[in-house]
Amino acid sequence: MQRRWPVIVGALMVALIAAWVLARSGWFDTTAADPRPVPSGDQEIAWLHIPTSTDTWENFVWGMKRAEMSTAPSGLHVDDSHAFPTRTTAVPEVVLSRDGFAGKIRVRWYKVTNDASTAAWVKALAARTPIPLAVVGGWSSDRARELAEAMAGVEWPGQKPLLLLATATADFVYPDKEHENYQADYQPPKLVELYDRSYRFCFTNKQMAEAVTDFVFSDATLRPGPAVWPGLRAVPGASGGGWGMLPWLAELASEPPRSQAFAVSWKDDPYSLDLSLQFREAIAEQGAIAGRPRLGVESNLVPFSAGRFARPNPYEAQIVDHILAHPHFPKRGERTVLVIPTVTAPARRVLGALAQGNPGAARRLVAVTGDGIPVNALFRDGEFAWPVRTVPIPLVLFTHTNPFDWDEPGDPPAPPGYELAPPTKPGEVKNSTEDIQLFSTLVRTVARSAYPDGADHLIDGPDALAKGFRALAPTFFDPSGNRLSGSGEHVVVLRPTARVEGVVTYPDAELEVWTRKPGAGWDRIRVRPVVQTVRPNAGGPGE
Repeated sequence: MQRRWPVIVGALMVALIAAWVLARSGWFDTTAADPRPVPSGDQEIAWLHIPTSTDTWENFVWGMKRAEMSTAPSGLHVDDSHAFPTRTTAVPEVVLSRDGFAGKIRVRWYKVTNDASTAAWVKALAARTPIPLAVVGGWSSDRARELAEAMAGVEWPGQKPLLLLATATADFVYPDKEHENYQADYQPPKLVELYDRSYRFCFTNKQMAEAVTDFVFSDATLRPGPAVWPGLRAVPGASGGGWGMLPWLAELASEPPRSQAFAVSWKDDPYSLDLSLQFREAIAEQGAIAGRPRLGVESNLVPFSAGRFARPNPYEAQIVDHILAHPHFPKRGERTVLVIPTVTAPARRVLGALAQGNPGAARRLVAVTGDGIPVNALFRDGEFAWPVRTVPIPLVLFTHTNPFDWDEPGDPPAPPGYELAPPTKPGEVKNSTEDIQLFSTLVRTVARSAYPDGADHLIDGPDALAKGFRALAPTFFDPSGNRLSGSGEHVVVLRPTARVEGVVTYPDAELEVWTRKPGAGWDRIRVRPVVQTVRPNAGGPGE
């Protein structure tokens, strides 16, 4: 026992040093909810998020700063000098102002911790004078629900602040109680109705499912039914010329397609449950359109989403085996839809297992999802997050803005240090621009309404901001506060390159960005190669 004392003392010293380092870094943030004062004539927007969301805050600051590039409103200035304080316990702040206007908007990141919960921040903000102009938060649907219920549950003095939802997409919110008995006609509440001053800047699950389904059912190379080879655009660098078509042409059997689609959702993920429902309804709506395939959707529920990197968890594996053995799994020459409404890891496991279990799945399935799989997972991080050779099934996902909207010649100059330079060669690593451009849209929309043309001072409260939102031209929000359909939906298609044994093909896949023009269908606006294999002296096409 005596010999163990040095080991125990050493371990205690290491633990104490580690605790001191973490405390110095702000890891153990025990600060209570204490909002900062607002100078007279100014307004505050409270940005609520957890302390580890530094990447989201940085993207939000980029979005705010790049709002200076817009002509609407003109003369907008964004002071980011206090956006990244050296002490993690300090409150980051960005200040907006406009030429010719009195008053500033102070956007402050109030960090949500165990000691300063969402509810505690809401209560503290309601008790301070003045209250915020708006609260930005709800970065996921469950956090949006928590924040909306907290804001609806306090007594706001006078005008109530607006709730600005940046990336929470759920249409409905579901009760926490798993075994509660509900009536057959039970309808869960809508997210934007939990707090009556909610405005959503992203699209909803219903809008995402409708857009993705409409795109897939209108594209001959993806539509359920007889499989059609996607054309030379999908394999621009394929060696072997027309011989590369043979594996695809072999799939063009004359047997009529079976009207069966499949959906996999995860019980521990409310986003997955709601989005799966929206996809099933969107597929049914597409079947009612003349000339569109009619599909039944078989739903498969996974109890939990935890699992290893590539190997499906036991319940996912059972569902994969069930789908592959299903009597209506598409035969040679057929294709159907697989709804996979989840984030990157579960989707990667399930699609990889399907491809491994049936090599023909890559030509018989089209996977569709919402925004849970970010474009960065396919483009920037694809080498490990989405290895396309082991997950060769085409994937169609939704984005709220153009994810490849880098700066181009002729664009207004970006603020120094906030440029979005495009990749200059295939395979070069770059971040998607989706989040930055979405946040920039949010800030520009707020600034247009908070600094109305023809005035000379900042608006005096949340009522005026809500009035400005309703007066936007073109209209941005529908009457419920959701973003209006037709105001910027984008879909991204990952098309793995067709493989021919013994033939080198380039690139490994292509990412296409499509946007819908009202009354004019879908328009392809970007194509980027996905390069995950390194070949000596390999060249290839750019954009």
